Amino acid sequence: MRIAAARPGELHDDALSAIRYVLNFAKLLVIRDRAGVDHDVQGFMASHAWKVRDALTPHLLEEPSLWGAMRVLPELVALTRDRRTRLLEHFPLDRDSLEAEVTTRQLVVVCGGGGGAGYGYAGAWTLFHRRGLQPELIAGTSIGSLLGLFRARRRVFDGAPLVAAAKRLSWETVFRVLQIESRYGLPATLRLYLRSAIGSLFETPDGRPLTFRDLEIPLLIVTTGIGVEALKHDLSYYEHFLDDAVRPGVKLQVSTLAKVGQVATIFRELLSTPDALREVVFGSDPATYDADVLDAAGFSSSIPGLIHYDVLRDDRRMKVLLDELYARYGITRLAEGGIVNNVPVRPAFTEAMSGRLVRRNPYIVALDCFPPRMRAIMFYGVQQIVRPNVLRNIPYANTYLAMERTLSPLNLVPNVPDVNKAMNWTMEELEPHMPVIERMCTPFRPI
Repeated sequence: MRIAAARPGELHDDALSAIRYVLNFAKLLVIRDRAGVDHDVQGFMASHAWKVRDALTPHLLEEPSLWGAMRVLPELVALTRDRRTRLLEHFPLDRDSLEAEVTTRQLVVVCGGGGGAGYGYAGAWTLFHRRGLQPELIAGTSIGSLLGLFRARRRVFDGAPLVAAAKRLSWETVFRVLQIESRYGLPATLRLYLRSAIGSLFETPDGRPLTFRDLEIPLLIVTTGIGVEALKHDLSYYEHFLDDAVRPGVKLQVSTLAKVGQVATIFRELLSTPDALREVVFGSDPATYDADVLDAAGFSSSIPGLIHYDVLRDDRRMKVLLDELYARYGITRLAEGGIVNNVPVRPAFTEAMSGRLVRRNPYIVALDCFPPRMRAIMFYGVQQIVRPNVLRNIPYANTYLAMERTLSPLNLVPNVPDVNKAMNWTMEELEPHMPVIERMCTPFRPI
């Protein structure tokens, strides 16, 4: 599809669809029939898959040429038709389910962490909506989980709640400097109060906080579970790490902003004991389906030493859920998801391949607002630290966009004009990728 987009008109749509069908059919692993029963066809398809791979690799990967692929296409179409007939005879599958698996790709969107740099993700939701593309699964870390949460509330796109949230956000409503206890989150200088700031936007009509079961689009939120052996200091060290950069009134002091970059030292310390860190994915683990989505996003956004989030309210249901989760994962605290997975493509891919979306042929778009940039010297250390986990995830994405223009990661409570500016930047950067994304997520005719 990228070759075709670069050379428009070179190949007729019917021929292009035939090549796509041959490829997607050869990739079949598991097919769910109309009764909801999964059929594992990988073994049955193995020899056929290798024939297709050997025939098309020289023309699509080594020296890309759609005309070269066309020369071997008639033979591959004949082989595909024969294998399709045999597959339908061998397995109790209906033809419609088979064809839907081959010709339909579902859009999955992954939004990485990066503080205020991630507000541009709202532009991606707008652009997808304008192109008629419906996300079927969203995954996010930190700010990516919050912006993903706004989109996952309803299948029908509505940008109004995000605008309403931007209007009511302020440092005083979102962050406070208080001496409070810590139960589930890692203490830090700033306390994040998501529920008081935007909690009313994430409630059911009867006033109950939204859980993952309530979302109309499945959402995954990545957090880092921290084992006690990963903590190199007592909790008061993390609680007061940035005290001299923040004063009552909750404004980061320009003269001491450089110290914010020192949270990289905490990241390094935590990662020095990797076996003590766990990737905890809310919305994927069934034990988390009844978790409050705002709590999960809060934990995913809690940067060690800088931002603390916790569940201290009188909520027995949520506390029992967290206590059981902590015991099962062997952790003592939850924190920023970017420590273990800042652009969580692999969890999204794994969730799609598990059958959560019925079909197992996702098209994954990964948006990264926090790639290493030397011009952002204050954050470069943290960007470099999380980069290895990002690189491990990129191969699972079909389109990966490292965003060039973003708000500052420290612009955690931007005003509406700043949000609009960030949205426009993202739409401009994503637009060149849209012809391929749109074609890939549009069903095509079977052979």
